[in-house]
Amino acid sequence: MTISRLAVFAVALGIVAVGAAALVYMLYGNREVSLHLERTEIEPGKTYRYNDGILFYETPKYYVSIDPAQSVRVDESEILAAVDGYDMSSTTKIVFVGSAAQIQGQDEFMLGGGERILSVRAGRRYAALLYRNQYDDTRILIVDAVSRPQTSVVATLAITSGEVVAFGFLEENDRELLWVSTLDVDQFSEESLVRIYDCDNKGALMFYSASLYNQTIENAILTGHCLYLVGTQDLIRYDRTEEGFSAERARINIYGSRIVACRQTEAGDSAYFITMPLTGTGERTHIYRLLTVSQSDEVWATVLQKFMPAPIVTAYLQSDGVCVVTTETFERFSFAGKQVLELELEETPTDAIPYGDAFLLFTQTACYRATVQ
Repeated sequence: MTISRLAVFAVALGIVAVGAAALVYMLYGNREVSLHLERTEIEPGKTYRYNDGILFYETPKYYVSIDPAQSVRVDESEILAAVDGYDMSSTTKIVFVGSAAQIQGQDEFMLGGGERILSVRAGRRYAALLYRNQYDDTRILIVDAVSRPQTSVVATLAITSGEVVAFGFLEENDRELLWVSTLDVDQFSEESLVRIYDCDNKGALMFYSASLYNQTIENAILTGHCLYLVGTQDLIRYDRTEEGFSAERARINIYGSRIVACRQTEAGDSAYFITMPLTGTGERTHIYRLLTVSQSDEVWATVLQKFMPAPIVTAYLQSDGVCVVTTETFERFSFAGKQVLELELEETPTDAIPYGDAFLLFTQTACYRATVQ
């Protein structure tokens, strides 16, 4: 490299550094920025679940839910007997054992003889129970979760092909939708189907995907404009229409990766997804990718890849960019990939969970609510 090229390279590095410093100044002014850690009563080492703005976990005696605005446990539902499973939302708690289920605040209800509940999901106004009847047929029961004290059945859905691999609720303004992913395996291929039901219209079917071969649909994401099906091979986009959803509009290959976060832009013209490479059990990646997918008539997608010096614990999206927690630092990047903040961590985290405008930082011995101040 010649001296002139070295000079140009040095100037370019200086411009990048000045630009990053200017962006930090615009965000935080000239004040000192630090990561404030507030110790919570949340127990480290548990398996945590997140649904509808509520984080919750199980202890031997209680199901505990936590409000993101507070640092202490805000609700404990006592377990009076061993149960087979449970789920929570901001308004609903449902537990089940065998063929019996109970929604908090409602009478316990029983399915018929020989029927067995396999799993449950809690929405804001509805709950869904996946069960198998005495004829080995799979059904999903949609029940009203807010009626008191009597449980009201909204619809019974027959699953006529394949096995249910995932299901859950989608929120759309004041409406609540239930999505169900099934997988049918034969000796030649795997066939996935996704159905979406309108809970506010007695469980009416409003979406039925074309057959999706050689992959499992693991999640469904609804933005203001589009429905995305997250498969083991592809991310598939459908557009929201007055009648329901369009035919497939775009397909982006994500094989070998998992989607960990999604956020629609304020204008709604595109959506951001964070993907990370699949790793072995206990391994952490140094790489995250920011996938930008258009939601307009012009179909396109871009990928921005970033390598982090330390292993990534978690990455999530905020309105102004990407936040990354590594084993050594908390960092923020613009959507263009520019680093705008880097703060060292005093303790090595074992886990981190984004939560409201903060995140929960777990160590071997404690859990902290972390905020930038």
